[in-house]
Amino acid sequence: MNPVVESLLGFKAFNDQFIAEDLLQDNRQRMGLLLDCLKASTEENLMNEIILQIKLSIQLEQHLLQLGLIKDWLAQDTWEQLGRDLKWAYKAPRMIQKK
Repeated sequence: MNPVVESLLGFKAFNDQFIAEDLLQDNRQRMGLLLDCLKASTEENLMNEIILQIKLSIQLEQHLLQLGLIKDWLAQDTWEQLGRDLKWAYKAPRMIQKK
């Protein structure tokens, strides 16, 4: 989307980084649900399918994390990432108040 249109419509936050972070969050929730299903399942065929889906979710997680590192959306150093996250957490309420 055009940056000017994004700004006018208030969609500036919907960029590749936002989408990747949202996919990561949703994928982690999916893995949790799949693990719950695996614990509750007793049928071998169903368990095999759930395990396959968990493996695919892990692969997606790896790809998204690698993309985040390549694009410099994520830092490999934990303290640096914490600093980035705190910066955004501090900035977010101010962004909301301006609108």
